[in-house]
Amino acid sequence: MPNGLFKPIPLALLVACLLAACASEQPAATDVVDTTLAPCSVAADCDDANPCTEDRCGVSGCLHTNTTGPCDDGNPCTADDTCAGGVCTGGTNACTCAETADCAQFEDGNLCNGTLICQNSSCVQALNSVVVCDDLNDTLCSTNTCAPLTGTCALVAEPDSTSCDDFDTCTTGDHCGAGVCGGSESCCDDQADNDGDGQADCLDSDCANAPSCTPENCTNGVDDDGDTLVDCLDDDCQGAATCRSELCDNHIDDDGDGDTDCLDSECVGDSACGTCPFVAAPELVPDSPLPGEAAPGNHETLTVQGFTDDYQYNGSGQFKVGTRRDWGGTIVFFGIDNGTPGPNNTNVIDANDTGREVQVAFYDPDRAMQDCAHDASCATSPTTCPFSITYLGWNPVQGGNRCNVGSGVESVDFADGAMTAQVLPLFWNPNWDRSDCSDVACNDAQLRSRPGDVRVFQRLRFVREHVVELDYTVQNLSSLAHGRTAQEFPTVYTANGNNGPDLWRLFDSNGVEIAIDTPANDGFFYKAFSSPGGWVAMQNSNLDYGVGLATENRLTEWQGWQLRSLPFNNFRPVFPFAIAANGTIRARSYLILGSRATVASEATWLDQHLPPFGVIDGPVADEAVSGTVTVRGWALDNKGVDRVEVTVDGGAPTTLSYGGSRPDVCAVWPGYAGCPNVGYTGTIDLSAASDCAHLLEVRAVDGDGNARVIGRQRVLR
Repeated sequence: MPNGLFKPIPLALLVACLLAACASEQPAATDVVDTTLAPCSVAADCDDANPCTEDRCGVSGCLHTNTTGPCDDGNPCTADDTCAGGVCTGGTNACTCAETADCAQFEDGNLCNGTLICQNSSCVQALNSVVVCDDLNDTLCSTNTCAPLTGTCALVAEPDSTSCDDFDTCTTGDHCGAGVCGGSESCCDDQADNDGDGQADCLDSDCANAPSCTPENCTNGVDDDGDTLVDCLDDDCQGAATCRSELCDNHIDDDGDGDTDCLDSECVGDSACGTCPFVAAPELVPDSPLPGEAAPGNHETLTVQGFTDDYQYNGSGQFKVGTRRDWGGTIVFFGIDNGTPGPNNTNVIDANDTGREVQVAFYDPDRAMQDCAHDASCATSPTTCPFSITYLGWNPVQGGNRCNVGSGVESVDFADGAMTAQVLPLFWNPNWDRSDCSDVACNDAQLRSRPGDVRVFQRLRFVREHVVELDYTVQNLSSLAHGRTAQEFPTVYTANGNNGPDLWRLFDSNGVEIAIDTPANDGFFYKAFSSPGGWVAMQNSNLDYGVGLATENRLTEWQGWQLRSLPFNNFRPVFPFAIAANGTIRARSYLILGSRATVASEATWLDQHLPPFGVIDGPVADEAVSGTVTVRGWALDNKGVDRVEVTVDGGAPTTLSYGGSRPDVCAVWPGYAGCPNVGYTGTIDLSAASDCAHLLEVRAVDGDGNARVIGRQRVLR
């Protein structure tokens, strides 16, 4: 704050009022705005964020009186700080030094409270290094605030429901909401043209959001129109479908809840339904085998080095995984909660920089996908292939294309403890279909952002304390098929020192260390190896910190790559698959954070405890059945399904035949044990069942004894 006694009125509010933007449907008497003092209703309106002033609301506005007493000057090296003259003054300095480098050990990681330098043998804050956020853009409900993690200023909204005054005499109960001060309109039902614009009450645009001008929703449990009557109790809702009772014998969904006649819970006990018990429509069974953490962690979206990053924390808040929207949703961080991606100071997209920790991506741009397209270095000689197309070319290191354009994210969703990104990636080489490997498209404003022919859905969630499930869906948007090719799906990049952990020692699932010593292109070394358990770990020198990747379909062929002069190493499974024209493929893997012992323990647990997943293809929901009913579908497991059984209304199980050919399933979920013989079928006899709704449940059991319901269906007898 300035050193003056009073906090000025926020500039934005003052300008708005000077432009007469404060007019609303209100009494015509002119309000007087005191521009000398900040307006206030309560003391909380006057908080100037200075610990050395007493803030109060006076008759004419905010007053700020200097105080004495303890405070914190932001310097971690001083103790017994006290207020003097409205300024927090540091006390005894406990951080001694001979040169500025000695002060680094005392930094607290807060980029807002300045940089420590050595001065007179003590560490003090460098002049002008403390971040001071300009308050000219402050509003009644938001304050320009420094973020300790980034050292940048941004408007931060006051908590919703914080009391404020919007200086509109026609509003009551003013409070902050999403950074805006407002209240409930009170001049919209008095039959008066209060602001002289020729419109009264709900005909005036100022009253558009007033409760008295808002129709009752009838289904949201809220008194929308402010008449104290909620939903179906409000006269406005008479005749609304959701406020009608279900008639139980007219074959119509009278109350609009999706259930008709005796399938509606309102009809339990109705004479038209006899003695049938109510059977609710079952919820869909998730295809993810694991339920996830019981209490999912928080999530946040941050601006990091100018990029937009999304983070999902585990339940304890100790670990987090982060993705970058500017790089097509590429995972740019997996580690402890206070870590950040390495600095990006060489290129707007290039991720070959320092302090990386862990990055994950998929697909290899440096490969002639089907011998009919150039690789990134133009080293291949493609042949003509008019009926097929390259893969999307999502550069696993950069998240962008050879023209230095990043693949943008279409949407990000946080639900049920998961973080899902929808991406339309770019072709690595926009000229991939030329015969001469030209890159002239990079000079064309439209071609250099040429989208690929797939859409990617990346879903990340913690399923255990140290484990993140990576769930990928790739949709081919083209009528051209993607031929079968060995892909990097996914590749895990780990930091190679350079301000980050040095994760370079590679181990297979048997605990054998893999020496990455085969010469490759551009000075790299690589090693192709087998890992029979379908998982691999890369660790630091002491084996007490690192990352592992376990593939749900237990891929056994892997590669490790390394060039010690670069800031990263990487490893990946070799995953061969194709994508049919307009088809889809699905794949799941599990990222594991921790020591080699932790990675081995978690990977072993996953291998032994992952249950089956699958679907019921028939009968369909609410199908009318009688007599003998055929039940069919498919089931997959990381090691293979032992048996599949069905129950009716929780009764004794009937074993179904498992092992039918389902190449369609294995084209979507490639690489699973038993493929393509993963179908099940069988019959149940419902001839003696009551003429009611019944619930079918299909359960699959694997060789380790893991059992899971993979599908539920309600049928009508």
